[in-house]
Amino acid sequence: MRIFLTRRVIFAVTVLICVLSFGAVNDTSAQKRRSVFQSGEELVYKVKFGFIKLGTLVIQTGSPTSQFGPNQLTARMQFWTADVPFLDTKTQVIDVIDTHAVYLVRFEEHTRNGDKKTNKVFVYDHEKKTMTYSDDAVASRVTNNVEPFSDALTLVFNMRTWSASGAAYGFPLRGMEGEKNVACRFTGKHSDEECPAFEDQTIKTRIVEGQADMGNSAPLGANGHFTAYLTDDEAAVPVRIEMQIGIGSISLILEKVKRAGWKP
Repeated sequence: MRIFLTRRVIFAVTVLICVLSFGAVNDTSAQKRRSVFQSGEELVYKVKFGFIKLGTLVIQTGSPTSQFGPNQLTARMQFWTADVPFLDTKTQVIDVIDTHAVYLVRFEEHTRNGDKKTNKVFVYDHEKKTMTYSDDAVASRVTNNVEPFSDALTLVFNMRTWSASGAAYGFPLRGMEGEKNVACRFTGKHSDEECPAFEDQTIKTRIVEGQADMGNSAPLGANGHFTAYLTDDEAAVPVRIEMQIGIGSISLILEKVKRAGWKP
C-alpha cells in the first residue's frame, strides 16, 4: 500500500511540473507585460508533499538562439527525486521558447523512472502550424493545424510574463488525450510570502490562480486547481506554486535563485 501511495504521489508531482501544457496567451497586446526573460537565470525549488521533501526542481535559461527563427531562447528544467524509499525518478526537459509570443518552438525530454527510460522530442513550425513528434516508439509523426502552445516550462514563463495583466484567460491544454481547456486568472491579489531563497525574508507577491481539466487521470483526488505566488516586480519570479490534491498539496518552494542585477 505504501509503495502504491508513494508512486501516486510522484505521479501527482509529474502532473504539476510536467503535464500541464498551456497555449500561448491570446489577445494580450494591450495588457501589462513583464520582461522576465534573462539568459543565465537559475531557479532552484524544493518539491514537497505536505512536510515531506520529494525532490528538487531546477529551471535555467541559456543563450538566445536563431536556430528556428528570431526572438528565441533556450531553457532547461530538471527534476530528480529526494532520498526517499521507492522513489527514483529523474527528468530533464530542454526547450526553445519564442520570447515574444511566449510559446514552445522545440521540446526535448529525457526521463528515467527506476530502470525505465523514455525520450521525446518535437518541433513546432509556427508558419505551417505543424508539430513533428518522435519518441522511443514513434518517428517523425506530423500533426497539422496546431495553434501555438506551451509545455510546463513555457507555462512558467507565460505566468511570469502576464502576472500583472489582471486578466483571466482560457488556454488550450495539449496532452496524450488531445486538447483540453485551462482557465488562468491573473488576479490583483497580493500576498507576503516567506522565501527560503532569501533567508526566509518576507517577499511581496502577486497571486495567479489556475484551473486545469484533469480528465479521468487525476491522481490522488487532484481537481486541477493550482495557485502561484510571483514576486511583484518586473522579474516576476515564482516564490511558491501549489497544487491541491485529495490528501494535501504538492508544493514548489523557491530555495535558491540566480538572476543578474535583481533583488525582490
